[in-house]
Amino acid sequence: MNAELLRATTEDKLILSGLLQKPSVASDKVVIHVHGMSGNFYENLFLDAMAKAFTENGWAFLTLNTRGHDYIADFPIAGPEEKHLRIGNFREIFEDSAKDIKAWVDVAEAKGFKKIVLQGHSLGAVKVAYYMAQTQDKRISKLVLASPPDMVGLFENDGEEHKQRLELAKQMVKEGKGGDMMPGKVWGWYHLSPQTYLNFTQRGAEIDVFNTYDKQKPSKTLEAITIPTLAFCGSEDDANIMPAADAMETIKQKATKTPRFDTAVVAGAPHSYFGHEKEVAELILAWIDPKTIGA
Repeated sequence: MNAELLRATTEDKLILSGLLQKPSVASDKVVIHVHGMSGNFYENLFLDAMAKAFTENGWAFLTLNTRGHDYIADFPIAGPEEKHLRIGNFREIFEDSAKDIKAWVDVAEAKGFKKIVLQGHSLGAVKVAYYMAQTQDKRISKLVLASPPDMVGLFENDGEEHKQRLELAKQMVKEGKGGDMMPGKVWGWYHLSPQTYLNFTQRGAEIDVFNTYDKQKPSKTLEAITIPTLAFCGSEDDANIMPAADAMETIKQKATKTPRFDTAVVAGAPHSYFGHEKEVAELILAWIDPKTIGA
């Protein structure tokens, strides 16, 4: 396996970074991985297991940064002058993720990859589903949704605290402070701006892809996916708002136009797949390429 640091430039001129890990023999097959909320292209330990399993079996593995990587991040702007834009997860607007993913698929195509699997973990799963629904990108052959969360449901689970944050976010935006940082942490972990909080928390918004609270309500995004898809999560995933098997089945039932939609639950695995990294990597490999040696 060998690795190459790559850059991608989005249509709005952000320069993003990523890592391409390649098998020892030439290959035109690649899995593109999109990180989750405030993640990045290198932090999750399960990426190591995936890189090893994929590259040993003839697949390249491209892990990337979106504009929502880490809590706060500065991005160089392509152009004749040195300029930067501060975004990161705390100022992220969900819809912009499609620009990031397209830029990376363009890079993969330019590198000569012809068979492209698009994979996302957590919020990244929401992003890749949204990207496919919006673009119908014919370059993507399969879709992998790793731990797809009901994002809006996770916020709603906070009850009264969420309602108070909503009101505060609306007030701060009204005062012209939409890009500032809200006080406190979401789920004791994330710092968000008012504009991001409002963008991430509305039922019916573009981020509301995996609504598992309402099993009967259609998902316009899932209904628009027309390529083979795998969705899975761990049985101990704390991002699930219902039993894991029920969540996966609900998502599957809403993907009405997908020719093949498979689901799996990894017994004992948490959201990060800690202790189950190899198992998850082999699950994905066996699904994307059943004939691969060692899958």
